[in-house]
Amino acid sequence: MFQKEIIYMGLYKDGNRLGNAGFLRVEKRDQEGSLSLQVKNVPHSVSGRFPVRYYCGTTWKEADGITLQDGNGQWEKQEAESLMQVRLQIVLPGGYLVEGASRTVEDKANTSKMTAEPSAEADTVAAENMSEQKQAAIESSEKTNPAIVEHRDEIKQASIEDGARTKPAKKIEYIAVQKQNAQEPQVMVDKLVVTGLKENKWEQILDTYDQIHPYGDERVYVKLEPKDFLILSSKYQHLVNNSFLLHGFYNYRHVILGKEGEYYLGVPGVFYEREKMVALMFGFEAFECESGDPKAGTFGYYLRKVEL
Repeated sequence: MFQKEIIYMGLYKDGNRLGNAGFLRVEKRDQEGSLSLQVKNVPHSVSGRFPVRYYCGTTWKEADGITLQDGNGQWEKQEAESLMQVRLQIVLPGGYLVEGASRTVEDKANTSKMTAEPSAEADTVAAENMSEQKQAAIESSEKTNPAIVEHRDEIKQASIEDGARTKPAKKIEYIAVQKQNAQEPQVMVDKLVVTGLKENKWEQILDTYDQIHPYGDERVYVKLEPKDFLILSSKYQHLVNNSFLLHGFYNYRHVILGKEGEYYLGVPGVFYEREKMVALMFGFEAFECESGDPKAGTFGYYLRKVEL
């Protein structure tokens, strides 16, 4: 069976979306496929040959590069496997990034409602998917996902409920609430009755979430999911849509939060210089691992400061 898909690419700088950057044509067959990339609108100051990273449903690969000149370039690749959930990145000098993702990523992201159930969707929610009709509407790589806005209250309740299930001091009472439209069925919402809360917010977080020692020493962090970001200061809750963070979460099923004088949010991943550059573009300015000396292939956490 033959299928064809057009993926619209975006141009980013320091994590902010600047505009369109061409398109990627994906041709899928039963056991093989091809990628054909047309890049445009890159600043003319960026020229030369740059590696292309792409994901096709199983793993990230790095291919022979694309040559950019006068803001444009072309690249093609034949794949000896079926192409699924395609995502492509080109890291450029000056903090620029060209990125695009399959529309199937967007479709699954809008139906998942951030429930974080284990599945093969590891990369799907993480991508900002640019359908042609939505190009003008998306202004940054961290622009709020409509599904997240629509279900923000639901996510908040789910976060509190998950913490409540692990701590007997918390009790949730369910009550029926009638919607304004009398023809619609009743829905169950949470009425939260919380006892035993601590005055110190960090102490309460330690008491609520699973604790880990990610670096093999005495430092204590807690494991979080994106739906738990309601505990962060409001100006950091937008990180629920940070594609680098979501990529790490859907690969390793958790992120971490710790206090070392200041609060740090950590995304699990493997250290590579190019991955470090991508992390920096999305606001994660540091990397730490158990050995304290990150080398290529070392597992650890990309970190950024946050506030509660």
